[in-house]
Amino acid sequence: METKLFRRIGFCTDFSENADQAFAIAKEMAVKFGAAIEIIHVTVDLTHSPPVHDTYMPVEYNPGFVEEITRMALDSMGEKYVKHLPEGISHYETIVSGYPATEILRLTEEKGIDLLVMGSHGLTGLAHVLFGSTAERIVRRAGCSVLTVRLKKS
Repeated sequence: METKLFRRIGFCTDFSENADQAFAIAKEMAVKFGAAIEIIHVTVDLTHSPPVHDTYMPVEYNPGFVEEITRMALDSMGEKYVKHLPEGISHYETIVSGYPATEILRLTEEKGIDLLVMGSHGLTGLAHVLFGSTAERIVRRAGCSVLTVRLKKS
């Protein structure tokens, strides 16, 4: 009996060009291995924003805004990714709110993902020190294989 190398592939997106390139690879791997694909997007958790928020953004918190962001992200997932999946590939769409690395790692475990595919922005030098890398944090802590995809320069 043959066992599949990958049964569930997690594709993480921030809707960037890097993510689009990672999707092409995730899709190809899902087809090759007959795996389901979990499309994951993490939004910023506005309910846990820093206290600076009140000082510099004197706008009342509107719960409808979070719902609107979620709806727009789902629409973007459908347009950019789901409609380009070949027939027969199982797919799931997950949008969560929080710190991206933490949420992606939690979902990987929770959903039994055995391969994560994500873009890497390739920050270096001071930018890398100041902002860090979600991909790097995930590679270091994930309980599954992680494929990071760098944007091809034309």
